[in-house]
Amino acid sequence: MRFRTALRTHAAVLALPVTAFFFAYVFFAIRGRMGHFSVLPWPTEAVAFAIHAPVPLAAAAAAGLAAVEATRLRALGVWEMGPARSGFRVAVLPVLVVVLTLAVLLAGIAAGALLIAGVAPDVYVLNLFGIAVVLLTAHATIGFLLGRRLHALYSAPLVSIAVFIGISYPLGTSTWWAHHVTGAVGQINFGEAYSLPMTIAAVLPTVCLALALVVAIGPRRIRVGAVVLSLVIVGSGLLGAYGITREWTSFAPAAKGLAPVVCKGRAPEVCMPAAGSEDLGDIQAALSGMTAKLKAKAIIAEIPTRITDITVSRPQLPDTGGETWTLDLAAGRPDGISWADVAINVVGMPCENPDWNALHYATLWTARTTGKANDYLAWLSRESQSVRTGDGKGQLLAEMDRVDGLPLNEQKAWYVEQLRLSCQGGRTG
Repeated sequence: MRFRTALRTHAAVLALPVTAFFFAYVFFAIRGRMGHFSVLPWPTEAVAFAIHAPVPLAAAAAAGLAAVEATRLRALGVWEMGPARSGFRVAVLPVLVVVLTLAVLLAGIAAGALLIAGVAPDVYVLNLFGIAVVLLTAHATIGFLLGRRLHALYSAPLVSIAVFIGISYPLGTSTWWAHHVTGAVGQINFGEAYSLPMTIAAVLPTVCLALALVVAIGPRRIRVGAVVLSLVIVGSGLLGAYGITREWTSFAPAAKGLAPVVCKGRAPEVCMPAAGSEDLGDIQAALSGMTAKLKAKAIIAEIPTRITDITVSRPQLPDTGGETWTLDLAAGRPDGISWADVAINVVGMPCENPDWNALHYATLWTARTTGKANDYLAWLSRESQSVRTGDGKGQLLAEMDRVDGLPLNEQKAWYVEQLRLSCQGGRTG
């Protein structure tokens, strides 16, 4: 069968209007949640989010449509042609058409996500899309082999349901390693991409299952030795993927720190992702002034030499200790930096279980020192009922006014005392 003929008669092509409509519906249903990707664009993050739901659907469709095509070829007598054509040559074209059809639909969704984010695809997006194509090929192969042996009237819906559940169901369990071996597209954050272990774990079990079925039921006659070998292949793939992922949490160890970084200034030097660095000069100037004031009141021991935005740091955790800091500088966020978070991170947790009501005094004083008291009070009003009702806020502000009138040495001593009180049961009055 020629390629053009296959395109005219293949089940996947005939079903294209229905599958395209369904995939378009899924895309437009999630489009409203993709707007933030244009604020701080990262191609792989946008594509991973967009195809997370469609990939299980595409895999299920690939298996079902391939089963239908295999049964159709059997009805046409293709498999009875004997040695004139090998089974492998018969299977390649139908499987290829299934994969191409569904890959085009996934590519359309990926292109829509990139358009919303306003970025072009890069090598990391191609790697992610390559994983999807490999999985589609494996599932199409599985469906084709089953459709050859069993009539598509029941094999197609059964294999489609089995594939969809097999990919999606483990995501709802607390067995973390199972999240990463079914081929489901995981969460990718800014500056991240699929690492080599993630790539291998995602495709290994499914590819091994497809190979095992090729060995077991691909030949015209099923042999015991081939079945035993196929079981070994399946077991090896699953054990290999388990060995890679057994210590992973729900978040796989993605490759990090891939986004371009721009740095500016000295004392401190501030580094942010290039995609969200439009206001880097203003941010560096603000942080320089703030750290100088914090140092003057002994809230920090030394001015950091570098402050890195959390989206491009390793690890991605706030840290205000030592010469290098990590802060959430909100690169590209439309509502700007949360300066209240900066004050909170500077004070930190002076002990394992501090009294938060007592710690509010030290944190508000830190925010007032940096000139961001209103930001912290606005945050505190959302988090604390006593502050929101007015009584707690009045006590805080009265204490701040009293401390501001003290000599600098007494202000420093007061701050240290507040940290101590927060670790010893809180304030008494």
